[in-house]
Amino acid sequence: MVPPMGLVFPALGADPPPRPRRCDAVATIAGASRGDRRGTDLARACDVSSGARLAAASVCLLLCGGRTAAHAQDAAEELSPEDQALLDMAMKGEVIEVWAERPNKPFDRDTELRITGAELARRGVTDLAQALDYLPEINVRAVSRGGKSIDVRGARKGSVKVLIDGVPIDDPYRGNLDLSSIPVTDIVEVRVSTSPASPIDGTGGPGGVIEVHTRDAIGARWIGVRADVNTLPQALGSASARSMISEHWAARVSATGDLGSRDIPAVMPSGAATSLDEARRTASGALRTEYRRGSRGLVADLTLHTGGYLVPPSETETDAITVVDDDDSGRLGVTADDELSGWRLQLRGYAGLQRRDTLFYPDAAMAAPSSREKVEAESQGGAFLVNRPVGDFELIGSAAVDSEHADVEAGTATSGGRATIGALAAGSKFVHGPVRVDAAGGLALPIDVGASPWPEAKLTGKLSPHRVVTARLVGGYKGRLPTLRERFESNGNDALGPEKVLFAEAGVAIDKNTWISLDAAGWARRVNGMIRFVPGETMLVNVGETDMIGADGRVTVMPYAPVRGGGSLSLVEAKSQDLGDDAVDRLPGRRGDLWLAGDWRERAGAMVRYRYTGTFVDQGVQLDDYWLLDASSYYWVTRQIMGGLRVDNALDARYLERAGGVVGLGRVVLLTLQGTWE
Repeated sequence: MVPPMGLVFPALGADPPPRPRRCDAVATIAGASRGDRRGTDLARACDVSSGARLAAASVCLLLCGGRTAAHAQDAAEELSPEDQALLDMAMKGEVIEVWAERPNKPFDRDTELRITGAELARRGVTDLAQALDYLPEINVRAVSRGGKSIDVRGARKGSVKVLIDGVPIDDPYRGNLDLSSIPVTDIVEVRVSTSPASPIDGTGGPGGVIEVHTRDAIGARWIGVRADVNTLPQALGSASARSMISEHWAARVSATGDLGSRDIPAVMPSGAATSLDEARRTASGALRTEYRRGSRGLVADLTLHTGGYLVPPSETETDAITVVDDDDSGRLGVTADDELSGWRLQLRGYAGLQRRDTLFYPDAAMAAPSSREKVEAESQGGAFLVNRPVGDFELIGSAAVDSEHADVEAGTATSGGRATIGALAAGSKFVHGPVRVDAAGGLALPIDVGASPWPEAKLTGKLSPHRVVTARLVGGYKGRLPTLRERFESNGNDALGPEKVLFAEAGVAIDKNTWISLDAAGWARRVNGMIRFVPGETMLVNVGETDMIGADGRVTVMPYAPVRGGGSLSLVEAKSQDLGDDAVDRLPGRRGDLWLAGDWRERAGAMVRYRYTGTFVDQGVQLDDYWLLDASSYYWVTRQIMGGLRVDNALDARYLERAGGVVGLGRVVLLTLQGTWE
């Protein structure tokens, strides 16, 4: 991309820019990451170098000093992973602008930066589901009531914790969020952990963590607009703006809209073929207010959403039609940070409300619904985190509680209830030279669901024998309660118990290297009490132990070059004592991709990706494997305006996505126009 105005770091080995007139504020990495979150250390490095951490001093050498980038790299070999990531961005020529101060986080999850908002914009990605589809360990799939859901190494539904700026956003009834409902306009970076969440991070997350960072309200005045149209047909639009209100207060407002008129093949009662209009309509708005003064900060986020649509399966032989008539939700999250006598403190709270009206029609005539489901659900929760550095150690503690309630009306039957769970945890982080160890233990405390408390733990060890090589070992034990839908829907089971997961992983990463970037790992997961349907049962049950074992890896050749390429491969196998082989539906045993990307003078670029999905079983039927070819390109017309073109399934492969004749989307062409002004 053509960078906005600001202080631009040179590439590795180039001469640094001249020292700016003032270097006493902090940094925002514009257009690529949320670098403004590293502000405190950078400010200390520039203002009081004798008391600064080596990481900030190294970055500030590039920003303010007279040394070369190569010298700064040599000085940074003992950086923490977070600070090294910031320096790496600087080395790769990311843009850093000087603004206001941001306190350190009291708890850094072991999620890894996987893709930035700038990269998503260049690839024409419109929502979070498409963004995650670029990652080899994550399988994005269509769900029966519309939208997209994900599997992380075979873990699904409520097992994957989704966080927006540290606050959980799962659907309070279904337990999994429709990721296609999250636009990318305000996404700055997506971070992922394919291992269980730490007990420090509160309740749930035995299958992994998806962490989305959005644009701060504090910073330079900024306006962004985006419009997308595709051949489904579908039109999407979004706009976002932020501005300082006073010296310490700022606000950011966002709005998005989505209209779809896709034709969905259907069969009339007479047997004649017809088509139905998806009639997709969604709209959402968000308001963020933010206060920051020294180490003290306060952030409040309000999000409202409304929508409705006719649910695929697209191109299906199934006669039944499902219509989501109204899907309305609202969410408020508040986070407060402070530092007191060397202790970093954070308090988080959230509340959400959802109303969803779903109509079920027996056929495409849609004369009268055969049944109707009305759901009203709400959720509340909060967490308190505290930590303190003590030499090479960092002591961490947390307490959290999450509560959900739903009332479900299905025909003449009504059901519903509440599920509440608390968590207490303590841990420590140890960093010394090439060694890093994160250890945490805690206790999950179900309150009103008839389950007994259980222990939780996670241990991560990393060793970097060389600046570009890191080996890791990860072990964890984490659980989750059944979702309200699993308990109270028509084929649910109020007597379901929790799922508990034992996890282990060994891996190695090669990074910060001009020639190659690589990450490979082998892992194993044992799920005790997996919640699912089994043959002969009419409701969900907890099955016995299910073992999953797998390996995945990704490689990039010449990662910082104008032309680069790479690939990924993910292998997994699932077996169960009760269900035998292929114990998890819709879990491909092999997935992978090959890709080639290039950029020209930071003004234009393109990417071609060929991805593979192996055979898998859906409702007892084995579906064939398939290959898909995708391509995307972008071009900066001016310094503020970018156009993009993306083609999904360019060869128009007609593969079965679900059992019962549900065919996946054919070729889809998308055009994007995006503008940003500061």
